[in-house]
Amino acid sequence: MKNLLLILLTSFIIAGCNENKEEIKQCCSTDKKQEKATDLNAQLPGTSVYQLEDAWTTHEGNQLLLNQLSGKPIVLTMIFTHCEYACPMMVNDLKKIEANFSEEERKEFSFVLVSIDHLRDNPERLNEYAVTQGLGNNWTLLHGDANQVKELSVVLNISYEMMENGSFSHSNRKLVLDSKGNIVYSQDGLQTKSEPVTEAIRKLL
Repeated sequence: MKNLLLILLTSFIIAGCNENKEEIKQCCSTDKKQEKATDLNAQLPGTSVYQLEDAWTTHEGNQLLLNQLSGKPIVLTMIFTHCEYACPMMVNDLKKIEANFSEEERKEFSFVLVSIDHLRDNPERLNEYAVTQGLGNNWTLLHGDANQVKELSVVLNISYEMMENGSFSHSNRKLVLDSKGNIVYSQDGLQTKSEPVTEAIRKLL
């Protein structure tokens, strides 16, 4: 009987140690990711959009911190996929900009669409939108919660308001960010000329 109790006690101790080791391992892994993100932010200027630290979800279902976009220029705007008028026109404007570059040049920058509709535009919906719009590998669509979307919109000076029918009234602004997340050019409106944005991008390549 004593031997049985001793065996059971030893098993509980070993199990507890293993659980503690797993907790420590997970804790350390999380800490390392946070430290890496903090280190990267420390290398970015205070004016960088990438200083925002919340994680977003891409249309492919991956977690992404904005500072992971650093390293090359991006063209960024905010849309929602149920939009029937302005947003398709905005995406078409961006496609015209993309068409001004060769295949090789397109590898040097990317397009980022951030949804303002956090309730309906989940990653699956965004992925469907990317497919139907024929958006290539250099396009990233992002989903975040209500607070993330609002915070980013303030930083980008893009206003939006949800209407009673669930649609949105919003600014139509295209932004060019340099490799460190600084806004270097903005263009408002729809069916705009692609040349000014194209020139802003070329200056960064």
